[in-house]
Amino acid sequence: MSAVPLISSENFSRLLSDPMQSSGQWALIYFSASWCQPCQTMKPIYLQLADYFSDNGGSHFGGSVHFGIVDIAQSPTIAPQYGIKSVPSIALFHDARLVDLIAGEYQLSSLIAKIENKLLCSH
Repeated sequence: MSAVPLISSENFSRLLSDPMQSSGQWALIYFSASWCQPCQTMKPIYLQLADYFSDNGGSHFGGSVHFGIVDIAQSPTIAPQYGIKSVPSIALFHDARLVDLIAGEYQLSSLIAKIENKLLCSH
């Protein structure tokens, strides 16, 4: 299973806009909270999603795919910046710009289909 970093307010913008990375960068950020039971249910699915895209590579989507987890209780300023009002949510960023938000609980296959569709439609 992929090691997915916990993202804080301090390193969030750096993850999205690393000047050393080329354009075409994707990020799938999981917004959750330790007190949220549906978040605990979705976390293993998100980790499987990270494995799926790591194993299958993001290169055929025009760039690499990065992953991270934001605990809104530990870093409460990030979610409101992007209009995230509920957890669990997965935010899809392309070149540091929010392009989609998937809120709620999903099966892995549904998430893969939604995200691949968004990645493919953006080119």
